[in-house]
Amino acid sequence: MSFSGNSDFNWDLYKIFYTVAECSSFSKAAEKLFITQPSISYSIKQLEESLGTKLFYRVPSGAKLTPDGVELLEYVKKSYSIILSGERNLKESKDLKHGRISVGVQSHIGEFFLFPFIEKFHKKHKNIEINIISRNTDEMISLMEKNQVDFMIDTSPINTIYNNITIKPLLELENCFISNRDLKDEVHSLKDLEGRNLILPVIRSTPRKELIKCCNEYNVTLTPFMTIETTEMLIQAIKKDMGVGYVLKSAVKNDIKEKNLFEVKVKEKLPTIGLNIVYISDYLTHVPLEFMNEIKNEFT
Repeated sequence: MSFSGNSDFNWDLYKIFYTVAECSSFSKAAEKLFITQPSISYSIKQLEESLGTKLFYRVPSGAKLTPDGVELLEYVKKSYSIILSGERNLKESKDLKHGRISVGVQSHIGEFFLFPFIEKFHKKHKNIEINIISRNTDEMISLMEKNQVDFMIDTSPINTIYNNITIKPLLELENCFISNRDLKDEVHSLKDLEGRNLILPVIRSTPRKELIKCCNEYNVTLTPFMTIETTEMLIQAIKKDMGVGYVLKSAVKNDIKEKNLFEVKVKEKLPTIGLNIVYISDYLTHVPLEFMNEIKNEFT
């Protein structure tokens, strides 16, 4: 990409470029920005001329970024997010009397890990709006890159193509087998679970992958009759006596304490899973930074 060297910077052109790229359409970008499509086309032409390169291909479905357009978009995205963060930081109350926080977290982690922090923070700062967003890891990272999530809490491994993301380990989470009946006289090892009705997380999940590695180490094959994607549904299935399940111990600690469920203990050491806090430093504003630091300080 060659630049003309012109020192005049027109943010409006980059805003239009960003919107067309996000919409993959000149007409949809015009609707979103409340201007005419010819104005959009003229602005993109101006930007292309000033940069000395083509930014979009016209395709039947709308507009597709050229390689130079893809490169430029990454810079514009970062600049746009930093500007939004700066604007929001100025509007937020430094004494935490008003503001908002958006946290990305998977539902079962939110319930046992995040809610106690929210409860404590809300008692001190009652006017702060807190939004909880539950998606898979890739979706939450994408939302964080778009400045729609301030930070996220998620289990390892966290793989990302972005190099601006900070991943800080918080703690190790234990996994366990559970049943709605006490099986201490029947089950003592992983081998004793072979042939039983097992309810396990889906095979693409980290807990299931780590469990398979563990079983291979001990020459054990655990074949589930049912796999469930969400921890909440898996726990409900176990409570209905449909089988022995495998979950994060923290997610069922109250049920175990109240004897609604029983831990099925085995002699082998089961895998643990790392819990992390994930964020982009440049995008964090005062209010979510305060909340995030309260969580981090608990584990340092």
